[in-house]
Amino acid sequence: MNEKMTQNVFAQLSGQDDNLGDSALRIAYLDALRGPGRHVHVYLMTPTTDYTSGFAKAPDVTFYEQRTPWIRAQNESTRPVHAINAGEINPGAGVFPGPRRAAECARVVAAGGAVIVAGIGLRSVESAAHVTFDPAFRNASVVSWRDQGSRDAAGFGDFAPDWAYSEGPPTSAWADAGERSLLAVTLRFDRPWPGEEWIAATRAFAAKTSTRIVTVAQVARDAPRAVHLAEALGGEYLPAPSMRHDDLDAHVRSVYSRSLAVVSDRAHGLIMGATEGAYPIGSGSDPQKISRLLAAVGLGGLIGRYDELPEFADRFETHLPTLAPAIDAARADVADLTARIRAAMDAVA
Repeated sequence: MNEKMTQNVFAQLSGQDDNLGDSALRIAYLDALRGPGRHVHVYLMTPTTDYTSGFAKAPDVTFYEQRTPWIRAQNESTRPVHAINAGEINPGAGVFPGPRRAAECARVVAAGGAVIVAGIGLRSVESAAHVTFDPAFRNASVVSWRDQGSRDAAGFGDFAPDWAYSEGPPTSAWADAGERSLLAVTLRFDRPWPGEEWIAATRAFAAKTSTRIVTVAQVARDAPRAVHLAEALGGEYLPAPSMRHDDLDAHVRSVYSRSLAVVSDRAHGLIMGATEGAYPIGSGSDPQKISRLLAAVGLGGLIGRYDELPEFADRFETHLPTLAPAIDAARADVADLTARIRAAMDAVA
């Protein structure tokens, strides 16, 4: 009896070394690529211990620190699967991906394999007007953007929620709203300070909901801002035991699981908060990206500029019951995307 050969899947899962959201979404993507009869070859570029700590070692996964041996293994495989990195892309004018990566994808297709593009999003939807997407990318076996705005701007593929929505406990395991005593706040270090009116509105929201303000930093560079925010808000900065992504993930999820809401301009601060039962309130100087990523799951109602926060606080109670159904639906959509990816891989196995 003939036995099925092991299918080799090649995924570049590199991300920012100090950004927890970057590993969170890619760990979920990796899970979708795994399965019986498959071995996933993961290229992490030049990783740090902090970033790689989020990826658990497993017998069906091989990690590479150098690109050359990763590509060599792909070229030597029969009908390989090439999974384009998930997350944000910011293509310049011209052809995307560039000639080297487009040629790698074309070789996979020519060898009878498959290309998977799943969970990507444009930093700016306006950029798509100046981009020509290479046929090897455009005609991949699966093309799924992480928000409708990116899909509409690109003009092809479909969309499903960001991979990170699939993580976290079942909604049935969440603490009830009445048991959540914290209001979590986390802001980007590279955006304007929100100002005194925003500070007053946040404090008023905490008083109205009988919650205690805490700040966290799930991106290392945000830590000084988190300390400053805690001082300005009369709250407490809760530092992680380390900035290793495994430690950091456990820390922020512990905070969010006890929080009624999370106020942030960090997309994955809002997403990870939502998956732990903390209602996402997006508040920033340029909220277009976070608006797209939360609208993808029907949670865009409380996303806007700094000066809109008082209005969001007034409408908060009416939105709170919508969180669990939205997360359940998002997870079902991600599960459907996973099933389509695995079917596409099975088709070339």
